[in-house]
Amino acid sequence: LSSGINAEYGQTIEDVTAEVHVPLITKSRDVKIKILPSSISCAISGKEIFSGKLYSGVVCDESTWTLEDHENDIKIVRIFLVKGNKSPQSCWASFLIDKYSADFVTLDNMQKKILQERYQRENPGFDFSQAEVSGNYQGGGPMLS
Repeated sequence: LSSGINAEYGQTIEDVTAEVHVPLITKSRDVKIKILPSSISCAISGKEIFSGKLYSGVVCDESTWTLEDHENDIKIVRIFLVKGNKSPQSCWASFLIDKYSADFVTLDNMQKKILQERYQRENPGFDFSQAEVSGNYQGGGPMLS
């Protein structure tokens, strides 16, 4: 994430995880997060951090958040969203529609990671963790038959 928010997000085939850095004094009662199938809002100590329509749908009942101690005198609000579409083609280009877009390099790396995850699932006896991905990997890579 960007736009003045000290946060970031990452993803796998099945989930999206956002991490928001908050002051060390933050308590769980200060955190207000509302997760709906297509939108989310996050406020800390009454101040809206972000709010809007998610890039894609999520499963609300399986999504959650935690408040965790972290190094450097901060805490992290970790928001775990279970994707509604759990396919290799479901790479989120941004966290919210028209907000917090991943830069090209970051998006490229996320797509490669999701493709490696797909190959690992399709070929459980092989290790793709050190594989270099090149060619067509946007949209989950080529469909193999």
